[in-house]
Amino acid sequence: MTFFTQKVFHEIDRLTEKYLGLLTDICMIESKSEDKAGVDQVGAYLAQFAGSLDYVVKKQEFEKAGNVYSFTLNPYGRKKMICLSGHMDTVHAKNSFGYPPVRVDGDYLYGPGVQDCKGGIAVAMLAMEALKNCGYTERPVRLILQSDEEVSSVLSQRKSIDFMLQEAAGSAAFLNEEGYTSGHITVGRKGIVKKKIVIKGKAMHAGACTQGVSAVREAAYKIIELEKDNDGGSITFNCGMVQGGKAINIVPDQCEVLVEYRFKTLLQQKAAEEKFQRIVNTSYVPGTEAVAEELSSRVPMERTPGNEALADAVNEIAENYGFEKMEKTESAGGADAAYTSQAGIPTVDSIGMEGSGCHTLGERVLIASLPRMAKLAAAIVIHLEDDLGQTISEETEGDGI
Repeated sequence: MTFFTQKVFHEIDRLTEKYLGLLTDICMIESKSEDKAGVDQVGAYLAQFAGSLDYVVKKQEFEKAGNVYSFTLNPYGRKKMICLSGHMDTVHAKNSFGYPPVRVDGDYLYGPGVQDCKGGIAVAMLAMEALKNCGYTERPVRLILQSDEEVSSVLSQRKSIDFMLQEAAGSAAFLNEEGYTSGHITVGRKGIVKKKIVIKGKAMHAGACTQGVSAVREAAYKIIELEKDNDGGSITFNCGMVQGGKAINIVPDQCEVLVEYRFKTLLQQKAAEEKFQRIVNTSYVPGTEAVAEELSSRVPMERTPGNEALADAVNEIAENYGFEKMEKTESAGGADAAYTSQAGIPTVDSIGMEGSGCHTLGERVLIASLPRMAKLAAAIVIHLEDDLGQTISEETEGDGI
């Protein structure tokens, strides 16, 4: 290990308790996506923290979504910028974890959003301060904070995505600090579309049911057709919510089905949409009709050459500094990293704090992973070459630092 990197790693160790406190504080602020006040409280806390370290703080306000931010260290560094990213919103309703919502149990910290994705925010900010304190000036390092990631950016009408892409433009790499699974780095994610099907039939007393037209029966046929080819690998459909009928003795004249479909590529998205529309337009029960509306959508993070090259470079750096080698994997879950990947920025995901129980009341992170993953992030900033062709050699490390 070279002297400068060792110095940064020692500084991360020194700062870890401070950032464990930061993580606890922001998880104590419950911030479900739709709770703008809660998300804004997290953002204001982090912005004040970043301002105290003299980072360049940029903010964009929204009416319904939480406000978004970027914090920049070394805005005039000579090398290409590296972007770190995380989101401040969670899926958890307020008070679902009880009070206090955050607790320590042995080696783990439990709480709402602690792995997804507030732990990643703590990782990024810990790495940034350690680099700053050790005098690193080679390149800009920017942390971008999203506010409605968990609801596919519908609250901001995708303006949070526009902000992220604007702030990340021209960067050498985009590191999304979603929760880490030991030995894996994400280079691809599925896209997600959520839609509502509204089916109309004809109501009739159950005693004369053959004269009615059941919207619920039609929904059953559509659900079977949508889900019958699921294999978990490429295109999948899930009909997660069904609501129809007014009484047990009345043929239901209306039914609504909420459908989510996922896909790996834009070509698969087109195929999934064609299948969906065909089934919506087909009346399996004569006399029914159906319409569909889109609720939200997210593009897939395809496995691009840039993502693959970045993952290879990250693995080379990781192995040089004693971190475990990470297998390049794909996730069935969506994330905002899909948009930077689609924009041509080399992107990897899932390198925040290690943990488990994402989106459950058992959500937790391994406390020891905070400094470990911050060291990996700092090493990437120090060593990554702008063209991803090679990493900085041991002999040249420290130039301009």
